[in-house]
Amino acid sequence: MALTLCLALAACGFEPLYGEGAGRETVAEMAEIGIAPMPDRIGQKLRNALIDQVTPRGQLADSRYQLDVVVTTRRDGVAVQRDATVTRFNLYVSAQFRLFDRQTPPGERREPLLAGRSHTIAAFNALSADFANIMAERDAEDRAARDLASDITQRLAAFFRRRAGA
Repeated sequence: MALTLCLALAACGFEPLYGEGAGRETVAEMAEIGIAPMPDRIGQKLRNALIDQVTPRGQLADSRYQLDVVVTTRRDGVAVQRDATVTRFNLYVSAQFRLFDRQTPPGERREPLLAGRSHTIAAFNALSADFANIMAERDAEDRAARDLASDITQRLAAFFRRRAGA
């Protein structure tokens, strides 16, 4: 069964994103991305998650590309009791990202090579203890940052993979 699946995938032209050939070029290109600092706690968490996923061996001091990300958040109460007490929140996090080539010649307008927006929602419960609420919201921020970083990383990898295949 497994052999049949492998043969079928090989016949359809399936090739792993980080596989042999162009996959190596994708990994090499992604290692050249410098991730700009971001304000606020969620921005810092997102930046750290991106560094872990995009450049796991660390960022280069003089990288070829720069990734700029702007993060916006909104928190809405979604479970309200009869006494108007909110018991559950949704944390909506959006990240607008743009990838630039730092080797753009002086005087030329720096256009983004890739631009996009990624969204996620992380829910958390509101409890009667303040510390528990803080920790629940921070956990939701952690989950949201990891989700956004994963989505952005996949989109960057697909961009570099398409570019290597062109």
